[in-house]
Amino acid sequence: MSLTNSLHSFFLKISRLATIAVITIITLLFFWFINFRGVPGVPSISSLLRIGIPDMMFTYSPSSIYQKLTQFGPQGRSTYRIFLERVDFLFPAVYGLFFVMVTTFGFSRLFPHRLALQKLSLLPWFTTLFDYAENFCFLAILRRFPSESPSLEKLANAFTLAKWAFAVVSIVLLLVAILGPLIRNLRRPASA
Repeated sequence: MSLTNSLHSFFLKISRLATIAVITIITLLFFWFINFRGVPGVPSISSLLRIGIPDMMFTYSPSSIYQKLTQFGPQGRSTYRIFLERVDFLFPAVYGLFFVMVTTFGFSRLFPHRLALQKLSLLPWFTTLFDYAENFCFLAILRRFPSESPSLEKLANAFTLAKWAFAVVSIVLLLVAILGPLIRNLRRPASA
């Protein structure tokens, strides 16, 4: 059995309304804490958000990474490192689970006899994978600061672009998974 088949089978088993409700709540709590409340046990990133955290940007030039890290100052760089190690270590897995579980649940109902289409629900894992790769690059850049590493900066930017491209794909798949069954159910009585 291939890895894709194994992963798809696993997510078919766990993607139930109760587990989707739990992962949705956890994802929303992470989002709320990161963007509005602050994460307990992690220094506040509100001042960094005003400057602009590189991995929350769609793209950037290598020199802009160092401009931002310089603007962060020593305390801000330390806060960013802690954020990457403690919060952004977990959040990609959490939102990845959310996207894959909701999409798997919706696609299994929308395309019950089309396994290839159902397996599209695994694509959001690429968002998570590229997010982790990007984070490792930023941690390496922070360790080397103030020395610049142009090749590492370009690699981080490539991972950022890939992350956001797959994030768009993930959102489209999520919308199809949620709206597809609703539209199909609304159209069913009209055709009967």
